[in-house]
Amino acid sequence: MSNKQSQESKTQPKKGTNFLITIHHTENYSYQGVIQWLDSGEKIHFRSELELITLIHSAVARHTEDDKCMRDWGQTKKISAS
Repeated sequence: MSNKQSQESKTQPKKGTNFLITIHHTENYSYQGVIQWLDSGEKIHFRSELELITLIHSAVARHTEDDKCMRDWGQTKKISAS
């Protein structure tokens, strides 16, 4: 296996991450509904698109060996105001 392939396999989910998203209604220009993680059968109600994306990210992170591909505030370089 080449180095590039082994690096890609570290960041790929070990198991499928399939979701069924049902939008029940919109309020305040945001979606509310239910997301079902088809692989585990879990269902969770979400109240906004941001919450929906966060739920998807956490599900994928559960099954990813190396979740350090995304930056967080602790890893950013400080920019000083001149």
